[in-house]
Amino acid sequence: MKKYFSTLILFIAAIIWGFAFVAQKAASSIPAFTLLFSRSLIAIIALIPITVIFDKLSKNGRKLIDIKNKRIGITKKELISGAVCGVFLFAASALQQIGISGTDAGKTSFITALYVVIVPIYALFFGKKSPINAWVGIAVAIVGFYLLCIKEGFTIAPSDMLVVLCAFVFAMQIMAVDILLPGCDGIRLSIIQLTTTMILSLITSLIFETPFNFSAIGKVIPELLFLGIGSSGIAYTCQIIGQKNSEPAVASIILSLESVFGAVFSALVLSERMITKEYIGCALVLAAVIISQLDFKEIYSKIKRKRNTEKKI
Repeated sequence: MKKYFSTLILFIAAIIWGFAFVAQKAASSIPAFTLLFSRSLIAIIALIPITVIFDKLSKNGRKLIDIKNKRIGITKKELISGAVCGVFLFAASALQQIGISGTDAGKTSFITALYVVIVPIYALFFGKKSPINAWVGIAVAIVGFYLLCIKEGFTIAPSDMLVVLCAFVFAMQIMAVDILLPGCDGIRLSIIQLTTTMILSLITSLIFETPFNFSAIGKVIPELLFLGIGSSGIAYTCQIIGQKNSEPAVASIILSLESVFGAVFSALVLSERMITKEYIGCALVLAAVIISQLDFKEIYSKIKRKRNTEKKI
């Protein structure tokens, strides 16, 4: 039951991230680091009351802000773990945003989605072998991503290498969550992760970008609210909670559905037409997710038991 709940939560994260492509395109007038800072700040503000409500409903005895004892209800492990995940999240997001400026969105989606291959390879270094169904799903997903994302011939430009690095760092973030999550509250870990991203974004925006243009920011408030509350706040928290009872490789396949939902929402909202090749790509990625949920050993055992039973009859 926990496995299917995790799948549902990760699926929700992928849907939100898919729609975020539309919001990001609409908010592209804001510089990259300023955008990342703004959405992280909004996400933190949104998650604070959610954490307070969750603490009361779950009766876990914790308080995010303990006014009486003048302390914050976050453990040292949650603080360190969230900071580590936040560094990876900031680096991956920054590399993707900078890299996308020199390449097309389709190629960026395809290269970024390659973290589905990198995650299980990383997992091997930590003694976590991915099941055969995950590897089969990964192979199917790669073909699907290529059909969905690549419009013309595939060539590597200098900016594409930044997106390749982004895929490696995103994979590190997924693995960091998987390794550091035990013993931590998922929402608190998400808050610290986003706070780290916000601080690093603020520093880099002040160094590399012009001071905040509040006039430009004011024009895209609806998009920023969605990116902050939905994409950064809810989706990244869903990712953390969903990974609790899911294999890293399987989680990465489900999360990579963001590319499919991104294409679908772009077609619905921005009237961007999809061709037959792209529909086939979407179908293959969906098939990859289904395959990743199957237990090949259990299926084989059931077939074998059924055959033995029929022989006895």
